[in-house]
Amino acid sequence: MKTTTKLFFAATLLASPFVGAAEMESASPESQGVSSQAILKWIDVCERELDALHGFVIVRHGRVIAEGSWAPYATLEKPHMLYSHSKSFTSTAIGFLVDDGKLDLDERVADLLSDKMPTNASANLLSVRVRDLLTMTYGAPKDHLLKTDIPDWAAAVLAKDIANLPGTAYRYDSDATYLLACIAERKAGQPLMDFLRARLFDPIGIGPVTTGVSPQGVPCGGWGMRMTTRDLARFGQLYLQEGLWGDTRLLSRDWVRLATAKHTVGRGGNPDWSQGYGFQFWRCRHNAYRADGASGQYTIVIPDHDVVISIHAGLGNMQKEIDTIWDHLLPAFGPKALDPDPASLAGLRAKCASLTLKTVAGARTDAAATKLPATAKLAFKHLPGYTQATLAETADGWELKVSGAQGERTIAVGFNTWKHGVFHYSDSPVEPLFALNGKEPVAASGAWTKPGEFTCRLYLTGAPQHGDIKLNFSQK
Repeated sequence: MKTTTKLFFAATLLASPFVGAAEMESASPESQGVSSQAILKWIDVCERELDALHGFVIVRHGRVIAEGSWAPYATLEKPHMLYSHSKSFTSTAIGFLVDDGKLDLDERVADLLSDKMPTNASANLLSVRVRDLLTMTYGAPKDHLLKTDIPDWAAAVLAKDIANLPGTAYRYDSDATYLLACIAERKAGQPLMDFLRARLFDPIGIGPVTTGVSPQGVPCGGWGMRMTTRDLARFGQLYLQEGLWGDTRLLSRDWVRLATAKHTVGRGGNPDWSQGYGFQFWRCRHNAYRADGASGQYTIVIPDHDVVISIHAGLGNMQKEIDTIWDHLLPAFGPKALDPDPASLAGLRAKCASLTLKTVAGARTDAAATKLPATAKLAFKHLPGYTQATLAETADGWELKVSGAQGERTIAVGFNTWKHGVFHYSDSPVEPLFALNGKEPVAASGAWTKPGEFTCRLYLTGAPQHGDIKLNFSQK
C-alpha cells in the first residue's frame, strides 16, 4: 500500500506571526465555540497541579484561539526539545516516500540496509519489514541500545537478538526509529532534514528545526529534534486536515489515516497509553491521537472536535497532563459560536502574556553572613561531571561557577528574576537518548533559603530538564 501522513497544528492568541495559510489565523475562543473562561480555568489547573508546562497552543476549526509560554521559556518562538515526539516526523518522512512510490511498507529491512546486517542473520531478523519498525513490533527484546561509544548505530541495532517473530509482539524501542531515519535518507537520496524541509517544514511554515545525530551523521529519528510549540501546532493541523494545507495536498489521506490508526495494543497502565499504537503515533481516548515525547511534549489531535493542542513541558506525570485536557478543555468545545465575552477574553490575553514559573523565594543576603565567594560540593544530575560550585555576588544577583572533570562553566543567577545564559555541555553533535550535548540555553534564579544554604533554580530553556541546586556553605 502506498500512502502518506503528517501530524500538524498551530497557535497564537494575539496577532499571528504565521506565514501564509488561513488555517493559522488567530480568533477569539468564543468565535470558535469555546469560552475564554474555560481556557483560563485549564491554565489555572495546570499551574496549580503540574510541574510544569513550558508552552501551549490551542487551535480550533483551524484558528489559533489561545497560546502562551511560561517565563523563562519562550517556546512559541524558540525551539524546544521534542524527545520521542520526533518519531512522528520520521514516520511522516516514510509516508512521503510511500506516497511517492519509492518505498513499500512490506520491504525487508535486510534489503534496505544490507550493508549493516550481521553475518549469519537469524530468520526473524531477515523477515523484519518497514511496517514492523513503524509499529514497534520488530521483535527486539531490549529498548534503546545506542550510546556515544557505539561507532555504528544501525549495525548495533541490527545485531540485537530478534527474539519474537516480527509483527507479533509490541515493544517500544527508539532504536527502531533510528533505522527508519537511515532508510528514509537512503530512499530520499538526501539528508533527512533537507527532505523534510522541502516536503513538510517549508510548505506549512515551520521555522528553524535542529536535530541531534548519530556518529554517522544521521538524525536520531526517534528523538533529538527541536522546534517551537507553534510549529508543532502546524504539524498537528496538517494531520487534522488529513494531509491538506490550504488547497494543496501534501500527504495522502490514506497515509494519514493509516499512520494514526491502531496497529498494536500499546502499553497497559495509564488509560491514554492503553488505546493502541500506530505508525509512531499514539492513540488516545475520545477518538484522538497524539505525537508524544518524554516529559510532556505533545501534539494532540481531536478530530471529533476539530481541535489541535500542542504542549511543551518538563514534568513526570504525563497522564495527568493529558487528563487536564479531557477534564477541563474537552467539555468546553461547543458545537457553535458563543456570544462575545470581551472581559473574559481580555483576562485570557493578559494571563497568556504574563505566564511565568516561580523564582526562588528567599533572601538576597545570607542571614549567617557567609563570606562570598565561597565554595561548596555540587551534586546535580543535569550537570554530570561537575562536583564543585563557587558562588560570588554580582550587582544584580550571583555568579555560580561549577567545575569538575568537564572543566569550569559559569551560570548567571538572578534574584527574583531569571537570568539567561548558555551552558556548554560538549562540542559533539552526537546525541544519545536523554544525554545533553552541545550548547544549551539556560535560565537561573536564586536566593538564600536557609542560613548557610543557597538555592539556585536552573531551567534548560530549550529542554525539559530543570531542578534546584542546593549549596551548603560553612559558616565562618
